[in-house]
Amino acid sequence: MRDASTLLVAVLVSVSPSAKAQTRIASDAYTEPLCERARAELEQVGISATTLSVVGNTRRKRRRAFADTTVQALIVCRRKPARIEVFYPDGSRFGEPAFVVPASDEDPSALLYLSERIRAERFVADVPKPVPFTPAVWWLGFGGEVLLSPGGVAPLGLITLDVGYRFHRRWSVQAFASIQPYMRRLSTNSAESRLRIDQFGAAIAYHPVVTRRVDLSLGARVAAARLGANGTSNGANDDLESQRDRVWLASPAGRVSLRVGLTDRVWLRMQGEVGAIVPKAVVAAGAEPVAALGAFTAQAGLALEAHFR
Repeated sequence: MRDASTLLVAVLVSVSPSAKAQTRIASDAYTEPLCERARAELEQVGISATTLSVVGNTRRKRRRAFADTTVQALIVCRRKPARIEVFYPDGSRFGEPAFVVPASDEDPSALLYLSERIRAERFVADVPKPVPFTPAVWWLGFGGEVLLSPGGVAPLGLITLDVGYRFHRRWSVQAFASIQPYMRRLSTNSAESRLRIDQFGAAIAYHPVVTRRVDLSLGARVAAARLGANGTSNGANDDLESQRDRVWLASPAGRVSLRVGLTDRVWLRMQGEVGAIVPKAVVAAGAEPVAALGAFTAQAGLALEAHFR
């Protein structure tokens, strides 16, 4: 393990109410003495412990530990300064530890406090408590959306691709691309135009409702919108020359997303957005306006997400 200053201690509890709480301690050679002291104190309060070796990224292991429904507590021991950080699955997996205990040799009561507090908070009467849902860390999404906007261009169909990262139980960030897979045709008496708009951006979201099968989020996003237009004469007015334009616009919006878990790995996302495309884009044939886009926009769509821990 490259980071010798950290040590992972996973406290796991059987899901069977009749089974006695089980504890596992994962350690490496650098912090083995501290692990042995912690294991001995846990056994003094009736929490049996077995020692395992730690290899690889300890941060990833901490996250994956709570993917197991039997995990009731997570303890991370650090060397500089010597301390033990205790995490519980209900909210502190990505944030601050539930509590921190200094682990210096001059204070032998620290490990006693650690074991007694864990027993009091997670092993009351030896009956395991239900483990609160801990959401996935990463997701990949694929779906479709409809863009609506007054002005004669919309509705437009978009294919969406996105990748998200949940850095806290209540907060996540996302990068996305919305691609229009066809050209929208607009005709007037003198010209014909074909339009296409693609969006590339990022979003941040707050998740007020997080359960095992339902996830509601409120967020904001901003995108760079690429509007491409091809204009040609339809034969009625030969004075108009064919023209191809491409402009970049900004597309801010507010967002509401509702996710429903179909399985632990596959989720259905229903999403709605309200925003604008600025500045307002106007498509014209000579001096004749054909259509406009951007004063107000709304998008709604469905997507499937694959979640990973």
